[in-house]
Amino acid sequence: MTSTDAKSVVLAYLKAIDERNPEAIQAALWEDAEFRIPGDHALAGSWVGMDEILNKFMLPLMDLFSPDVPYTIETSQVVAEGDTVVLDCVARSASRSGKPYEANIVSVFSIRDGRIKTMREFFDTQYFVRTLFDNA
Repeated sequence: MTSTDAKSVVLAYLKAIDERNPEAIQAALWEDAEFRIPGDHALAGSWVGMDEILNKFMLPLMDLFSPDVPYTIETSQVVAEGDTVVLDCVARSASRSGKPYEANIVSVFSIRDGRIKTMREFFDTQYFVRTLFDNA
């Protein structure tokens, strides 16, 4: 797979998230894909397989955000080399209590045969917990 192809896989995945298209999200991932999320909170850890990624990570994550404010991802950079893609972005939305949310995130993807095999995210976990889990 070329770097351009790997980059296209990640961009298609981001589009599927933006469109809230679960079928397209699933199509972008291997059945045994692994997402690793840092921190000391309910969504931190290693999520392996489609069921865990969708039902124990993605759906609970989206439940933390206001249903009235769109969740958007603004991409700053997408750098690809071979099967590795690094995404630098800003995620924006609001918490359930209406608190504005703006997180700088770096994600590292490994792509295998046109689908995402692993994803590791790096972001300010204290801000994440303070904004989305605290009721203040």
